[in-house]
Amino acid sequence: MIGKILGNRYEITEKIAQGGMSVVYKALDLNLNRYDAVKVLKPEFSSNKDILDKFKQEANAVAFLSHPNIVNIYNVGSEDQIHYIVMEYVKGKTLKEVIKAQGKLSVEETLNYSYQIARALESAHNSNIIHRDIKPQNIMLTKDGLIKVTDFGIAKHSDSVTITNSGKIIGSAHYFSPEQARGNMTDGRSDIYSLGIVMYEMVTGRVPFDAESPITIALKHMQEPLPSPRALNPSVSAGLEKVILKATEKNPIDRYQRIEDMMMDLRALMNGERLETNENVNTDHTQVMNAVVPERKTMRNDIYDDEKPSNNKKKTLIIGLAMILVVVLGALIGDAVFSRGNGNQPGEVLEEEVDIPEIMGLTKEEAEDALEMVGLVLEVTGTETSEQPENTVIKVIPEEGTSVKKGVTVSVVLSAGEEKLYVPDITGSTVESAEIILGNNGFILGTTTEEFSETVPAGEIIGQDPLVNTSMPKGSAVNVVVSKGPEIVLSVVPDMKGRTQREAQALLEAVGLTIGEVKTVPTGDEAQSGRIVEQSLPAATEVKEGTKVNITLYEYTEVNIPSNLIGKTAGEAVTALKALGLNPVLVDGTVNSDLVVELSPGRGPVAYGSTVEVLGEPEPVEEEPAETPAG
Repeated sequence: MIGKILGNRYEITEKIAQGGMSVVYKALDLNLNRYDAVKVLKPEFSSNKDILDKFKQEANAVAFLSHPNIVNIYNVGSEDQIHYIVMEYVKGKTLKEVIKAQGKLSVEETLNYSYQIARALESAHNSNIIHRDIKPQNIMLTKDGLIKVTDFGIAKHSDSVTITNSGKIIGSAHYFSPEQARGNMTDGRSDIYSLGIVMYEMVTGRVPFDAESPITIALKHMQEPLPSPRALNPSVSAGLEKVILKATEKNPIDRYQRIEDMMMDLRALMNGERLETNENVNTDHTQVMNAVVPERKTMRNDIYDDEKPSNNKKKTLIIGLAMILVVVLGALIGDAVFSRGNGNQPGEVLEEEVDIPEIMGLTKEEAEDALEMVGLVLEVTGTETSEQPENTVIKVIPEEGTSVKKGVTVSVVLSAGEEKLYVPDITGSTVESAEIILGNNGFILGTTTEEFSETVPAGEIIGQDPLVNTSMPKGSAVNVVVSKGPEIVLSVVPDMKGRTQREAQALLEAVGLTIGEVKTVPTGDEAQSGRIVEQSLPAATEVKEGTKVNITLYEYTEVNIPSNLIGKTAGEAVTALKALGLNPVLVDGTVNSDLVVELSPGRGPVAYGSTVEVLGEPEPVEEEPAETPAG
C-alpha cells in the first residue's frame, strides 16, 4: 500500500496502526497538502457484506459529529476492492500504549482522561450514536493531553434495530458490557460500562477480567463481581472507586443512566469534592462472536432478558399482586375506621400548624433564626455548587409557604459557591490547542497578547494568567501570552567601499552587523591595497540585525614577466601577459603573427596591471636556390 494513491488524492506514506478488521495508514492529502489518517478494511473482509456495512457505517455514524474529543471524518471511498475512510490524523499514542508504558496512571490523569472521553460520548449520545467499542486502543492521546475518541466502526443509532437478529455480537471482550455479551439490546449505558472498565485499567494497569478465550471473559463480565481497584492501587480514592463500580454495574438499571450523571461525579472528584459514602489470546481486537448464554439462574433478574416467563411464573406473579392489593385495601379501611372512632372531641385543641417562611437566599444562621421564630427546626442535608454566595440556602424541603406542624424539621441545601476548578498548564501549546484544553477543564480562553521570545517558537504560549493549578470558578477566562518568535531588528548596511577592513568592522558593529567572508583581488596600486573594492549587500539596504556582510579587499601584487616569450608570436605573448594580469600593447606596427623580438619592460617584477610593450618582426622568408643552366 505504501506509495499508492487512493481517490487520486491520498498518497499512502506509512503504516501507523492495525486492528482486528482494518489497517490505518498515514497519507498525504495532495489537494490540501496535509497529512490525514486512512483506515483501510483488510482484504479478507472486503467480500463480507455485514462487516463491509459496519465499516461504511463508521463514516455515516460520526461524519456529522463535530467535537474536539472525537476524531473527525473527512471522506470515504472504494476502489479496486479497497474500502477506506479518511479521517483526522492525530499525532500521539493510544491510551493502551500509555498504560503499558506507565503501568498505572495517576488519579489526576485518570480523572482528566475519563472526563474527556465522557465528553466525547456525551456528544455522540446526544446525537443518538452509541459507540459500543470503547477501549484504550480506540482512544488517542496527543502531546497536549487532549483525548481523541476514534473507531466508530460498530457504532449504531440508539433507535436502530439491534444486531441480535444475527445471533452474533461485536466488540472487544475485555471491555464490552454484560448486555453486549448476551447479544441483547444496547444503549448509552453500555458505553458507560466500557468507560468504567477503561478507568479500572487506567488506575490499576490491568483489565479486571482476563482469560484464554473471549467467551470466558464475557462470562466473567456477566457473572463475577468487579475486583476492587483500591486493592490493587491504594492511591485510588473511595470516591473514584465508587464511580468505577457504579459505571460497571452488571444490570444497566443500576449504572449511571446518562453519561452526564457520570460526568457530574467526575467533575466533583476533579474539584476535590467527596462523593457520599495475561493476554494469551488477543481479545482486545474488535471481534464477531456468538452471543453468550449462561445458565438461566444468572439471567433471571436481567431486565434485558427477552425470554417470556413461563405460565407457572405468571400465576405466581398474579397471586402475589392480588395478596398485596388485599393487604393495602385492608390497611386503608382500618385507618379510616380508626380515624372516625378517634375523632377530635368538641373543644379539643388542634396541634398548631405554621407556614414555612421564605428563607431562600438567607445564610444558614439567618434561616435557622427565621425557622426557630415559627417553631420549626433547620437541618442541612448537603451542599451544591451554584452562583449563589457560599453558605446561603438554595433549596428548601418542603417548599416555602407549605403548612406544617410546629416542631417539624425543614431540610435545606446550602450553596457551596461557584464550582471551583484548577487551571491546567497550557504553556507550549498553540492557541487552538489551548482553547480545547481549557474547554475540557471548564474554562474559556480570555485575552490573547503577543510578545517576542528568543526561546519559544512563534505561535506557542509562553505565559498564562491565572497560573497553573490556580483554583478558579467554572467558566473563568484564562488569559495567554503568545510568542511572536525572536524580535526582528532591522539595520541599514553602511557604504564601506574604499574603507579598510578595520574601518568596515567598526561601521558594521555600530549598526549591529558583522563582517562575513573576506576575499581579496590583486591590484597594482599600492595606495588601494587593503581597501574594500566590493561588498555583498549594497549600501542603504535594510537587513535583520546580526546579518553578516561579505567584503572584497584590494591586495597589492607584483608579477614577473616570463623570459620565454621572446621568439614566440606576438599573439601568444599577449595571451600569456593578460593571464598574468598585465596590459600588453603591440608597438611599431607589430601584428599577432610577428615573432617577438623585444618586451618593454623586459623582465620583472612589475606591478599588477602594468603595461608591457611588445615589439615583433615578420618571420623571415627562406630564399629558394637559383636554377643551374643546362650544359
